[in-house]
This record gives sequence, C-alpha cells and structure tokens, in this order.
Amino acid sequence: MTVPYVLLVTENVSNASITELASQGIEVRHTALLTVPQAKKAAKYHYTKLRLWSMTEYDVIMYLDLDILPLRDLTPLFSCGSFCATFRHSDKFNAGILVLKPNLTVYDDLIQKAPDLPTYDGGDQGFLNSYFNELKYTPTFDHTHPDDQKYQADQRRLSSEFNYDIGMYYLNGGKLLVEPAIIHYTLGPTKPWLWWTYPLFDLNIHWNNAR
Repeated sequence: MTVPYVLLVTENVSNASITELASQGIEVRHTALLTVPQAKKAAKYHYTKLRLWSMTEYDVIMYLDLDILPLRDLTPLFSCGSFCATFRHSDKFNAGILVLKPNLTVYDDLIQKAPDLPTYDGGDQGFLNSYFNELKYTPTFDHTHPDDQKYQADQRRLSSEFNYDIGMYYLNGGKLLVEPAIIHYTLGPTKPWLWWTYPLFDLNIHWNNAR
C-alpha cells in the first residue's frame, strides 16, 4: 500500500515554512481556514479539520495532530471503517488521531451542523463528539486481523495504544499502561520540540530519536 504523507496548511503559514516542509518530501496542500461563532479563541480555527471530509480524492484518511509520533506501522488502521477514534480516559474520544472516509454528504452535514451542535471544549473535538455521539457504543477495531473483524460495524473505536496520552504515563509513575503504537504529547507547553523538556519528560526522547 502506498500512503502519501500530506500536510494541510492555511494562509497563515509562511512560504519559508512551506518550502522547508516540501524539501523534506512532504506533500503540502493549502486549505482555507474554517471556524464557527461559538468556538473558543484558542480553538477558533480547529474546525478547519472538517475539511478532511471534503478530500474525496482519497479513499481513506488517517489524520494525525502535529504533536503525535507514530512508533510502528499503522497501515492496518486504514481498514477500520468510515470513522474511527480513541477513547482514552472518559466517554469522549480524542480528535488527535482520526481515521475517516471522505464523503461530501457527511462534509456538507458537518458544515451545516457545526454552528449549532454543542462542543464541550469549545473546539472541533467537542463538536465531533456531539456529531459522532454513537461511537462510544461501537466495537473496538482488531488491528491484528484488519480484514476479519469479529463484530461488524461501520464505525469503530481504536484501542488506547493508538493514541497514548503521555499524561497517563506520568500519572502512573512512569509506567506504560499499554505498549504504544502512537505517542500523543498532550502536556500543554511541554512539547518534545522544546529542548528544556528533556530532563523532565523521558518519553520525549522518542521524538528526538525520530528526527
């Protein structure tokens, strides 16, 4: 399977940054910013993520936030269904990694409902949890047998190894609860591209090793 690595950028990304990204072999695509009136200031343009459903030139899209680091092959996840996400430590899924099938009917419906559906965090994650509110009742995708699922479903949950919150690692005394396939660096200002975080957060070394 050939999977292109595509980075969506908006008009507030500089030409110098785009040139640098393209020099690393990344396919850079421009998209227009999207927001809704009720979005909190910090999450004002996070609704731009909804543009993913309009990209019907792709059969399936795996979306990754920029503070996510894959540690192993994620190809099996492309078989999970029309919409898949991870519930990490509540009945709300995290929108930092999503697997979805683009669909213009769904896209138009998302755009229509975005101004009205509630969002618990004032951003896209809360809205998507309202829109896909049945996801928490779906079976978990068995990535070890991607084409032979025990339970049939169009949407599926992803296990926590595919969106491992480093906050849970440190709350557990520096012990892994699962063997992560994806590390999500969720601890606010302590992102792994900041040099001063390394003496404090040992999982940041994975990011440095991948550079």
